[in-house]
Amino acid sequence: MRAFISHNHRDKPAVKPLAARLRLLGVDVWFDSWEIRPGDTIPGKVNQALSVVDTVMVFWSENASESRWVNTEWETALTRSLDDDSVRVIPVLLDETPLPALLRRIMWVSMTDDDVDRAAREMVGIESQADLVKTMQQTVEESGLDYQYFHGYGVAVGCLKCGAPSSKLEGWSEVDHSRDDLYAGVRCTQCGWNEGGEIFW
Repeated sequence: MRAFISHNHRDKPAVKPLAARLRLLGVDVWFDSWEIRPGDTIPGKVNQALSVVDTVMVFWSENASESRWVNTEWETALTRSLDDDSVRVIPVLLDETPLPALLRRIMWVSMTDDDVDRAAREMVGIESQADLVKTMQQTVEESGLDYQYFHGYGVAVGCLKCGAPSSKLEGWSEVDHSRDDLYAGVRCTQCGWNEGGEIFW
């Protein structure tokens, strides 16, 4: 599946986690924040993407309903789907804003409950949460990424600040004896970036 993520920029915090999960499920996702670079013409990049993807996910909300961009994108996708039955348009409801008349008859996915995993499963046809997790884990393993797990932080493939590989990261832990709390995390030996949190023991 090659999917275009049509959304209003104010909905990015709700949309981005789903786009990331879809990538981990093997979907070739076109998401503007990941694809458009300084110097690119936005209409040109969007038009190019809409002409080659096979799925357009329209994230619908009050914000989207007021966006000329989103309306142009779904109208373009719907027109293309009339000429090519392999193109799918999937409305994704972010709130209770009614869908436009032309999108109402298309099977939609709801994210009004903020259940990102369920929405991702519906979009790619995975039945259980366990299968979702197994598929995402398999994608990570097959990627060949050198990643490590750090208590207090989680999985890291590299430094968020300087981009150093995971081999340049090290775990740390400290005890706050006055409060009897344990803290742990990860630091970069190359630039000093440091992140972590309290560990409950």
